[in-house]
Amino acid sequence: MVLDLKAKQGSLTYDVITVNMARPPEEFKKFASKLPVLKHGDEVVIDGDEIMQYIDDNFPVPDLRYHNPEAHAACLDVFSKFSFYIKNVSHTADYLLKELITFDRYLEGSGTRYLCGNHLTHLDCLMLPKLQQIRVASKAFKDFEIPPRLAALWRYLGAAYGNDTFRKTCPSDQEIVHYWSDKKETPPLPEAKKRLYMMESDPVFTFSVPQLNGQ
Repeated sequence: MVLDLKAKQGSLTYDVITVNMARPPEEFKKFASKLPVLKHGDEVVIDGDEIMQYIDDNFPVPDLRYHNPEAHAACLDVFSKFSFYIKNVSHTADYLLKELITFDRYLEGSGTRYLCGNHLTHLDCLMLPKLQQIRVASKAFKDFEIPPRLAALWRYLGAAYGNDTFRKTCPSDQEIVHYWSDKKETPPLPEAKKRLYMMESDPVFTFSVPQLNGQ
């Protein structure tokens, strides 16, 4: 998302190259052993935070940085509670739901389209993909859905679904489910759903939102 936003408004151009880590090509193995990795000329950066800093330092337009402690705090524990839930560390969705409610209340009070204003920032580029994983994986593995009553959260997701950068960079439902299926802590996908999320089928992207307040 960051690369695409920088490319649209600044001077950056980029290519995304996928790598099968089970059989990485020799060219990849020359400069990295894990993903993600950024290669810019002779520079190779492999730490996620360092990649973000490198992009900001070298391509400052648009400025996606933010300073909003309240927004940061509202996001802080959402994904960890989801991880505990999907891996059966937490046996109910109660802790995840509590964090989603906190997140929704922050959005309701902010009155902005995105977390720190009406434009995407680094925080949105972190949280929106995580929320999509929460939505898709929780439904696939646990039959848990984000409650429609969390209207501000759904409006936030709806704004993302209408954003070209998010849609362009969002993985398919099958990719999300496959990613979590590969983690040994994740319980097996129910047999009835395996066909639904087969990687060989046409990509499916869940971009719908529930009807909110009669709209």
